[in-house]
Amino acid sequence: MIIFDLNPRIKLKVRVLIGCVLWVIMSMTSELLAQNPWQIDVLTTEQGLLFRDVKNLTQDNNEMMWFGTELGLLRYDGYHFKLYNSNKNNPFFIEQENIRGEMLMDDTANHLWYIANEKLFKLDLSTDKLFSYHRPHNIRGSVLNLMKNKDGSIWIICEDFETKKNANATQYLQKLNDDQFEIKHSISVDKLDYSRLISDQQGDILWSTPFGSYKFDAGGNLKAKFDLSSFEWYGSELKFNVSFYDSSNTHYFFPQQELGIFTFDENSLQRKHLFKKNIQFYYAIEDYQKHIWFAGETELYRMSPGGVFTDYTQQLKARFEYSKIRGLFIDASKLLWVATDNGLFKIRIGEELFKPLFKANNEGWGNSMRGIFEDHKGTIFAKCENKNKIFYQTQSGKVGTLQLNLESQSLEAFKHTANFFVVDDEKKHVFTLGETLLKINLKNGSIKSYDEFRNHVTFKGQNPLIKLSDGKLLFGQSLTQLVLFDPENETSRFVFSDSETTPAISNFRFFEESQTDSIVWIGTQTDGLLKIHLSGSVEKQYTRETTPGISRDCILVLEEDRDANLWVGTYGGGLNYISADGHTVKAFTKSQQLPNNNVVGLLSDDDNGLWISTYDGLSHLEKTTGIFQNFYTEDGLSHYEFNYSSFFKDSRGHFYFGGMNGLNSFKPQGISRESDPPSLRLLAAKGYNNKNKSNFKIDYNKTESTALNLSPYDQYFEIEWTMTSYFQNQKNSFSTKLEGFEEQWFPQGNSTSIRYNQLPAGDYVLKIKGKDSRGIDSASILSVPITVRQIFYKRWWFIALAGAFILGLFYAFYRYRLNQALAMERLRTKISSDLHDDVGSMLTGLAMQTEMLEMQTNHKIDKTRLHRITTMSRDTISHMRDLVWSIDSRRDTLADLLERMQELAEEMLLPAQITYSIEADVSNPNRKINFNCKRNLFLIFKEAVTNIIKHSNADKVSIKISNKNEQCILQIKDNGCVGTFECGTGMGLANMKLRCENLNGQLTFDYEDGFGVKVYLPQSI
Repeated sequence: MIIFDLNPRIKLKVRVLIGCVLWVIMSMTSELLAQNPWQIDVLTTEQGLLFRDVKNLTQDNNEMMWFGTELGLLRYDGYHFKLYNSNKNNPFFIEQENIRGEMLMDDTANHLWYIANEKLFKLDLSTDKLFSYHRPHNIRGSVLNLMKNKDGSIWIICEDFETKKNANATQYLQKLNDDQFEIKHSISVDKLDYSRLISDQQGDILWSTPFGSYKFDAGGNLKAKFDLSSFEWYGSELKFNVSFYDSSNTHYFFPQQELGIFTFDENSLQRKHLFKKNIQFYYAIEDYQKHIWFAGETELYRMSPGGVFTDYTQQLKARFEYSKIRGLFIDASKLLWVATDNGLFKIRIGEELFKPLFKANNEGWGNSMRGIFEDHKGTIFAKCENKNKIFYQTQSGKVGTLQLNLESQSLEAFKHTANFFVVDDEKKHVFTLGETLLKINLKNGSIKSYDEFRNHVTFKGQNPLIKLSDGKLLFGQSLTQLVLFDPENETSRFVFSDSETTPAISNFRFFEESQTDSIVWIGTQTDGLLKIHLSGSVEKQYTRETTPGISRDCILVLEEDRDANLWVGTYGGGLNYISADGHTVKAFTKSQQLPNNNVVGLLSDDDNGLWISTYDGLSHLEKTTGIFQNFYTEDGLSHYEFNYSSFFKDSRGHFYFGGMNGLNSFKPQGISRESDPPSLRLLAAKGYNNKNKSNFKIDYNKTESTALNLSPYDQYFEIEWTMTSYFQNQKNSFSTKLEGFEEQWFPQGNSTSIRYNQLPAGDYVLKIKGKDSRGIDSASILSVPITVRQIFYKRWWFIALAGAFILGLFYAFYRYRLNQALAMERLRTKISSDLHDDVGSMLTGLAMQTEMLEMQTNHKIDKTRLHRITTMSRDTISHMRDLVWSIDSRRDTLADLLERMQELAEEMLLPAQITYSIEADVSNPNRKINFNCKRNLFLIFKEAVTNIIKHSNADKVSIKISNKNEQCILQIKDNGCVGTFECGTGMGLANMKLRCENLNGQLTFDYEDGFGVKVYLPQSI
């Protein structure tokens, strides 16, 4: 080492120079830290964490996080906390809640092992049943450490100091075997519980003790002892060191004497001071990118695979204050968790996605960027709006400002009007619109103004400018002012020459040249989208009112892709897609996962993707699938809000999007979109049964079946789920569809539950899908089969029983009526038989006796009286026979009626010298007829025949009966004298009418060519 003796003045200058250099280095370091691409999210009491001091953490098979605290166990699903503590009123009761030691998952058995109050417990997560391990399990004293080896075996370190009467105690290395802990090794200690237990990549075990580090194989056999480093502790020399093995089985340890990070070669027993910092490290973990994270008391460092250390301590402390790091854990989604005494950090592990450019160091708004362009050397230029300067960065990384040779008034106009920049063919000059059209020399900042175009510029307007494929510039704020300017010969012409016929459309926001020759698309502020031909005609216009129509009439940006489809960014209406044929328009908004409905920048990549800058993040759209992947400041963007007219693709394929604090540069191919999709998990189903007046709940973590069977008395039910994407999980979004009830997907926002009230009976399937904060779809769609049972009086068996009961009633009634009818028929048969046999015999005998007396007597008066008695007896017998026939149930067919009518005609007409004919047109003569109908028809017929005999001088009678086509007609017609008939007296005709009315029929008389009676019944008999 060479020491120079310098005079005080030189020493002062050197100190100042060194101070400046150090200040520059610190500034650069600060800038690098500010530009760090890693992302941090937090979980504290402000986000719902129940207890701020988290001692340890792990993750179960369902990807739920478990936190150990002094006040109990916490299960976290990303939205809800489940507390296990020693409160006996808590359904999730555990014996001891002061959890200080390690926590680990036995994935095979779905058991959570943890240490609380130096006692060992195992929680069965499928049943929430707790098992405690004590002396009967051969545990020797207090449990200090817990570890799961590579082969899945459980190991602990115990100490029996509390059971010893003297100062000496013993620590035991024990392995679980058949629910008993077998002692593998022991050491004597003196009131010191320093101990740490880890395993290497080969499954060997390292036990760090106050007397050194002991290496055992998986069977518990001692292989080696290492004295890594020692330190003095209250007069005693201790050799305890915290160690760590990476995936390459490199042994790291963190000594308390030398501090920093060392590596140790277990073969050569050589150690190397890898990281020289006066920091005592306690924890280490390796991520999937082979970075190793080291945590001290409050410090967090990351070592790259190349051995470069990066300090992330300040970034942690910028999020919230803490005084101690408790542990590190990497979950299934590759998220790094840092447990502290004041909450948890969640760090997304990933490479740099976006490179910031021209970013100010202050938080929030910084350098607000507008137009971006590139010169012939590949230097990137961009206008900083708030500083009214043009920044540049060369390919070598040099950052500077292009000095513009403008007067103060022109410079002020440049600030408000110059948003679009286009370079000439040689890329040595750039054109923009200030007070007028300006041509800026990119080498020295000199400017040429074209004053003839002052009227074409709107102060504090947008003033779009575009360079067409033929090299000409197109600009202007209305159709009548739209100008084509040729930079080569500096000539210009109006696109629309006839101002009187040109539509009065102005306030242009963006120009996009079409692949179709001489076609330009123009986005306006209030008149939607125009398609113009450079010959001076409007070819097409899209507004909210046209068919098809766009979502909003204020257009901010346009992009025509290689398939000639047009993408339209609007203010407030999201992104619109217009097919190449112009027949299809589709809108993409926040409901389709676009981060914001104000779209300000569009760039197509080579993989059929579209990059979209908005007022709230950057998004990538996969055009073929319609899937968005969103990026925010947490992903490394310099600011979440992007600016209008601030996007660019350079000659090397880099994309640039400018916003409220600098530019964001990236190559689309360099941003990995192959992120692991998040997992959806069902949590519970719950509801209320209004019959039992009770709530019910199904914990899906404790059952394999997802089917939900609901009672008809369940007033409502609610399904809860979660998505185990813990980074920025407030930006996760979900959609649901109840198949069998809903025809489409309904967005649920960030809500992780849905409720349905009194669904109709039937079978349904609830489908649930989600997207994480980046817009990545969940790995699968959850399906919950739901059956709502029908209420009992609507179920088939009840309806069948009710139908059977009703049929039974009908049958019983039928049987009753049938029995009544049979009884009546039997009664009629009995009465007719009795009348025929008894009364008929008596009347016949009376008539015969009277006739004999009449023959024997010679007295004229007595003979007349006896003759009258004989006649009355014969008439009574005739009437009684008719009555017997009418009530005899054995004579109830239509054929019986016809036969009786013929018998009556023979008995009455033939003795009177009257001939008759009977014509019957019936479809079913053997059909049974109603007793009342049979009786009344017969008596009407008998009355008619009687009247013919008594009152008519006819010698011929025609009888016709028809019983077809749902009607019955009986006709009786004679050829006698009508006058003789009309002069007759008696009740015969009236009785016939009454009997016909009793049958709901009609009775008519025919007086032409004799006398006739017609009976019409509206039904067949």
